[in-house]
Amino acid sequence: MTLKAVEMHLQNNPNDASAWNTKGVILAQKHDWGEALRCLEQAIRLDGELAAAHLNRGRVLLSLGPEKAREALRSFNRSLELNPNDLEALRDKAVSLRVLKQAKQELDCYLTMSELEKGEWGIWLRLGDLQLELRDTKSAISSYTRALELKDDLVSAYIRMAIAYGLEENFDAALKSAKTATKLDPENPEAWLILGDVNLRAGRHKSAMKSLEKASELDPTDASVENTMGMVAYKDGKLQDAVKHLRRALIRKKQYPTAMRNLAFVLMELEEWEASTQVFNDLTELVKDDPDVYDAKATAFARLDDFCSAEEAWERARKLYKKQGDEKEAERVTVLGRAARINCHRIRKALKAQRENEKAQRRFSDRHEIRKKRS
Repeated sequence: MTLKAVEMHLQNNPNDASAWNTKGVILAQKHDWGEALRCLEQAIRLDGELAAAHLNRGRVLLSLGPEKAREALRSFNRSLELNPNDLEALRDKAVSLRVLKQAKQELDCYLTMSELEKGEWGIWLRLGDLQLELRDTKSAISSYTRALELKDDLVSAYIRMAIAYGLEENFDAALKSAKTATKLDPENPEAWLILGDVNLRAGRHKSAMKSLEKASELDPTDASVENTMGMVAYKDGKLQDAVKHLRRALIRKKQYPTAMRNLAFVLMELEEWEASTQVFNDLTELVKDDPDVYDAKATAFARLDDFCSAEEAWERARKLYKKQGDEKEAERVTVLGRAARINCHRIRKALKAQRENEKAQRRFSDRHEIRKKRS
């Protein structure tokens, strides 16, 4: 039905909620979001139980931007109250939950969808991704397996199943899955990256580097490839090579906490304390809730005899360990922070005395020069 036909119908039937809903859909297709929203809200005012109008209102709100996701979610929930088994409404609700970063609730949506539509591989693939994100690796593997039963050439399913098997330390299964992905799509850099990562976890460093070099060849801009290469070099005891790869990762992606963390710790092993504190400073601008990072940062500052900065970092680590409920670590860094505070106080006192002495010397020198001039 055309927009003109709907408008003519509404002139004679202004209380037809379904017609207002149809007009809203047509306007949304033309990206006239504001007018579409007004039509859909009119449909809801006329018939609050018109599930399609609530569904379409949610879709329009999502189209307006992520800031409207929460309001869109309310519309999808209302639509599902009226029609609980509407697969499309569940999909749209899942999208809004993804925007809102509510993975557990999105997982619930996909579990419901998987019951309603058992034969759709896309549902099982996304379900596996959510389970993997939530570290339910066994369920993720089961979901990926189901997706592959429905469509056996899903490269992304093989890649992510390799990740899940790797997390379970089932490296034979992980390698088999990753290798299958590279055979199905030899030009896929992610498949080679994951194969490299699994080889690294399995202690097969030579194979890991070979896979990562292939990934880098396919996508020279991927910072995660250089980061993983850095960790292979580190595991091989090639610390300078590790630094080289990790710095390359940060050239490709400046704000990359994983590579920053790895680089800072490798620099500490090399006893390059000043360089490590610089990286830790950048890292703690991005990551403010990791007590281990603040603990290591404090250690690096202490090695530079910068006890005042060390005290500050250990105090931050203490608060974060306490927040995590790790009393043993909190007590350990409390002791270190107390020692750093004592040394910081001594240094400040010595510096103050030095400044006073220099000031006194300047005054004596000035008086001496004045007397010379007078004589």
